Amino acid sequence: MGLAVSACGKKTETAVLPPVKVNVVKAIQNDVPLYEDFVAQVYGQSDVDIRARVEGWVTAMNFKEGSQVKKGDLLYIIDDSQYQTRVDGEASNLARAKTELVRADNELSRVKPLTELNALSKKDLDNAIASFEAAQSQVKASEASLKNARIELGYAHVYAPFEGVIGTSNVRVGDYVSRAGTSSVLATISSVGSVRVRFQISEREYLRIAQMSKEELDAAKKNVQLILADDSIYPQKGEVNFADREIDPKTGTLTIEALFSNPTGLLRPGLFVKARVLLSTLPNAVMIPQRAVFQLQSLSQVFTVSDSSTLKVTMVEAGQKIGDARIITKGLKAGDRVAVIGTASLTPNSKIEVVEQKWPDTQKQ
Repeated sequence: MGLAVSACGKKTETAVLPPVKVNVVKAIQNDVPLYEDFVAQVYGQSDVDIRARVEGWVTAMNFKEGSQVKKGDLLYIIDDSQYQTRVDGEASNLARAKTELVRADNELSRVKPLTELNALSKKDLDNAIASFEAAQSQVKASEASLKNARIELGYAHVYAPFEGVIGTSNVRVGDYVSRAGTSSVLATISSVGSVRVRFQISEREYLRIAQMSKEELDAAKKNVQLILADDSIYPQKGEVNFADREIDPKTGTLTIEALFSNPTGLLRPGLFVKARVLLSTLPNAVMIPQRAVFQLQSLSQVFTVSDSSTLKVTMVEAGQKIGDARIITKGLKAGDRVAVIGTASLTPNSKIEVVEQKWPDTQKQ
């Protein structure tokens, strides 16, 4: 670059500006895993609503919301006075039925030998047998009613069905609950030792995945990563558990579910994440920093640097972005030097001062 300077009566001089310092990196070549990211949501391995199975007033709540509960822990007590009264009544009915059975049995024992001696008619025997069988049936019915009453009495004590984290309670002590309607849901327990992560893929993505080889599919199923809301990568890898049986006709998507171990409890139901799936590996891919690629409508170009430290425009074909890198499918080879000029106003054939820059981040995904 030069700048012409003149003065009255003096010869025109040209001032030569020093070369601009420009960061330069070398294109690298690696096998690159190609991932696809999908918006996903976390579910517990089991998410179960705890429902009231009897009606009554809540008299006790024996847990702290959001805490870990164990299988069999007593969660709620519902006023059981009416159910205890029913149990007592059914127990009384059973006692009467058993007494009647004893009476009918004694009567049959008396009538049967007398009928054999023709001291009583066959009709008397038939009546005695009928009374005995009716008394037996009444005992069975009373036993069933008592068993049912005891079961309902037991429902007044609500226990945790499995170990997990219990959420917000929908009722408090003094609330009236019933076995039907919205008031039946007392709380929700989630088992979070492992979690399910569900995401949807489009029809186009499904068709592409369906045409992968068995080896590629097996690798993809066992290499699911989670990207959390803070852009950190969850340390545990997941495995695809199932794909839904059909494409949802309303959304045109297929639901996929993956299982993840959750030993620290970091993942909670309802958490939104990104599921990153390894779909394939591109061998010997040439990559440069994304910021070194300039997009001009549908064309991509880079500034390459010659041995004489001169810029040259090179048209390239740019592929997928990988982190801060861009795959170049045509126009560059490994070792080519590329300028990362940022917002510097430089033109082709400009002389520059090369500042060699390391580019270690190309390996990050």
